[in-house]
Amino acid sequence: MDNQVNQQSNAEPRVALGVTSLVFGIISLVTMCFIIISVITAIGAVIFGILSVIFEKNKVGVAGLVLGIISIVITLVLYVVLGVLGTNLFMIPEWYKL
Repeated sequence: MDNQVNQQSNAEPRVALGVTSLVFGIISLVTMCFIIISVITAIGAVIFGILSVIFEKNKVGVAGLVLGIISIVITLVLYVVLGVLGTNLFMIPEWYKL
């Protein structure tokens, strides 16, 4: 009986790392206006994507890896462009202060 359970569990594909990478990649793209959160989740997407490609060998991890890399590149480009324009990226607006 235990042998059948082990065979069934081994037959199912493992996609946990790939799905984690994909979710982090999507979150990093959605939170691109928050530079710190976007970069942290994009780094997580890249790390989990690489682990997924190495250990699970599935396409979901590749998608998360690509989203993470794209998010890092776009966020850094926006950071540089806004920095060149002289925008203070970490200021609190006057209307927000109490």
